[in-house]
Amino acid sequence: MLNDKKILIVIPARGGSKRLPRKNVLPLTGKPLICWTIEAALESSLNAKIIVTSDDDEILSVVHQYKKDGVIAYKRPAALATDTAATIDVIKDACLYSKSIQYAPETIVLLQPTSPLRNAENIRAAIDLYNKKDSQDTVVSVCEVEHPTAWVGSLNEDDVLTNIDFTGKRSQEYAKEYRLNGAIYVIDYQHVKTSGSIFSSNVYAYVMPKDKSVDIDDLSDFKYARLMMETNGG
Repeated sequence: MLNDKKILIVIPARGGSKRLPRKNVLPLTGKPLICWTIEAALESSLNAKIIVTSDDDEILSVVHQYKKDGVIAYKRPAALATDTAATIDVIKDACLYSKSIQYAPETIVLLQPTSPLRNAENIRAAIDLYNKKDSQDTVVSVCEVEHPTAWVGSLNEDDVLTNIDFTGKRSQEYAKEYRLNGAIYVIDYQHVKTSGSIFSSNVYAYVMPKDKSVDIDDLSDFKYARLMMETNGG
């Protein structure tokens, strides 16, 4: 059961990236990284408007290849082109642009281009969950953590590990835990309009497999995504 409200899919893609320069246009198994997210959005077959918001002309030129499919390449204001620009402000700006072209969104779907393994089926399932909850609460994609967070701690100034469970428990003895994987956020437009956060008071989780939950931040992430795609015929 898919949401029958007006959906705006927002794909934010800055040109700057400190850990992996130009990552959004780096070729990943035959096409620029951002293309995987654009095509997943198109293949989800939603009655949605798709906007890629970017400060970068090269990224926007890639997006223009999908103009015939109705994808909008939108150059965001310079004030939202810095690495300190808040995602919620980028979304609000995209919504304002959408309304200026006579498309008033009711549901926002945020898709990060750094999650190329997320597919159309995942997008539809997340929206389906959002619709079933029949609320204004946010749905986010998550995956199970690789290791218990009880095994995560910090070092003090003497390099002593602190805040870690040293009881020797096996990983199976801990409750399952989940982390945001950055792939999908489904948000009520009114919440976006009135709040300073993507997240509502209650946040529902759409659980994705770990092998689809790569979020490309650096070169090792990029190589892992490429390996997964080549292994699975992507």
